[in-house]
Amino acid sequence: QLDILVPWNATIDSATILPDQSGSVVIDVWKDTFANYPPTVADNITAGGLTLASGSSVQDTTLTGWSTTVSEGDTLRFNVSGAATNITRATMELGVTLT
Repeated sequence: QLDILVPWNATIDSATILPDQSGSVVIDVWKDTFANYPPTVADNITAGGLTLASGSSVQDTTLTGWSTTVSEGDTLRFNVSGAATNITRATMELGVTLT
């Protein structure tokens, strides 16, 4: 798991997974306010997570079912929710537009 504090108001436009090697993994993003830290599975904003079924990367720019609004002071937790196959390390990047 990795937690970050959001420093600005923004809309999430894309999500990308970049693993250390070809394989599969599912990563969820959980969001909550700073006052309610830490986010939990009940705070999932990803509609089932971003799935890398196989291969060396995946990007989603549609984000169907995602809650894409983040506010200054929100906390985000990146959580591996599906068993990773062959992958020992993965980076999840969120593309955003500041609002």
